[in-house]
Amino acid sequence: MFASRYTSRRLGLIGQLRSLFIQTQSTPNENALKFVPSEFKFLPSPNTPTLEITGIKDALNKSELAFKLLSVNDKSIKSILFGYNFITVIKGEKHSWSLLKPEIFSILTEHLTSGQAVINQKYINLLGQQSAENEDLDGYEDEDEVVALINELLITRIQPAIQEDGGDIKFVSFDADTGTVFLKLIGACKSCSSSEITLKNGIEEMLKFYIDEVKSVQQVADDEEPIMENYQRVKEEYPPSL
Repeated sequence: MFASRYTSRRLGLIGQLRSLFIQTQSTPNENALKFVPSEFKFLPSPNTPTLEITGIKDALNKSELAFKLLSVNDKSIKSILFGYNFITVIKGEKHSWSLLKPEIFSILTEHLTSGQAVINQKYINLLGQQSAENEDLDGYEDEDEVVALINELLITRIQPAIQEDGGDIKFVSFDADTGTVFLKLIGACKSCSSSEITLKNGIEEMLKFYIDEVKSVQQVADDEEPIMENYQRVKEEYPPSL
């Protein structure tokens, strides 16, 4: 009887492994690789914002799977990006994919077939709130209307192409005085050598074509994002006197 139960469990596990096929896709960034499991979704819906995790401390309360991946081979993996049906893994420049890929495949297969949550429920709820805010594009006036149009273009026209390359783009702020849109690239796009070309030749040109108020696009680094958000908040609360 014990042998029968053991055999059943083993066959069940083999069945799960066979049904989970993980495909890898290269990205424009040689240090980023996109992993796409068959018939598995990391986020609740295609409209849920992607989740970037940039270190072990960041992963502790957000994702056990990300924590496992970021612990691989003496922290040779720098960050993780969860998309709807993919995960992008970004490694350090000195490390080799030939050594990292087997461990990544092993961790992904074990975790995804175990039934464990990929992202903690608290952050799933938070991402759901952000998704609802992004979809609520009514009731904007003046500068807010421009921001709504920028977000709509980012979500409908720009993000799908960038996510296809294993990255994503996040709106940070809009400076109406200069017509500058501040954006943050994440995932494979953040450290890609062609990110500036993508911003200027692709994203900036599209935003300027559809929105007259947009004059330029500028990338914001991780440590600059809080500064830009605070600057925009101060401008709104204390506008310059005429």
